[in-house]
Amino acid sequence: MKLFDRLKEWMGIRRLLRDLPQDRKPIARNIALARKVAIVYVVEDEASHNHVRNYVKRLKEELGIGTIMALGYSDEKALPHYLHAKLNFDAICQKDLNWYRIPQGNTVQNFMAEEYEIIIDLTLADRLPIQYIMAKSRARFKVGRWSESNKKILDMMIDMAGSQSLPQLIQQVHHYLMMVNAKPEPSLN
Repeated sequence: MKLFDRLKEWMGIRRLLRDLPQDRKPIARNIALARKVAIVYVVEDEASHNHVRNYVKRLKEELGIGTIMALGYSDEKALPHYLHAKLNFDAICQKDLNWYRIPQGNTVQNFMAEEYEIIIDLTLADRLPIQYIMAKSRARFKVGRWSESNKKILDMMIDMAGSQSLPQLIQQVHHYLMMVNAKPEPSLN
């Protein structure tokens, strides 16, 4: 990243920290009981997009979640062919970012304005556009990967112990979201 780009990103991070909501009260929710879920992710390639697409399909089929919205971010100047808008999927790219690398436009504004029960951050590294969306989202419960910069943004963080695999992150997030507020199994005694 060039020095000028790092300066813009630094200014964007400062703006993000300034704009963080102060009076938020998270409501922890088991994903099996949720009716409205959002996912944000970075699209490195078509395989990563397919992992998220398969996870959305799994949530709908196995848990019967009615509304799932996924927003992908591509670090390209234009959207790749496989990312064009589909039902339950939207995408943004560099042209949707302002000078400070903060996402803008109707797609992002509508996504952040929606009140989801759970929003899941499926990024393997800190990305300012995704962090901004997570911070400004009106979702009641924000979940994602552990990182120092996510402490002020997320309500629940998953430590990946050095793993850099999207399928493993998806599996871990799903596992722990199934445990949140889970009803104990009745004992046979």
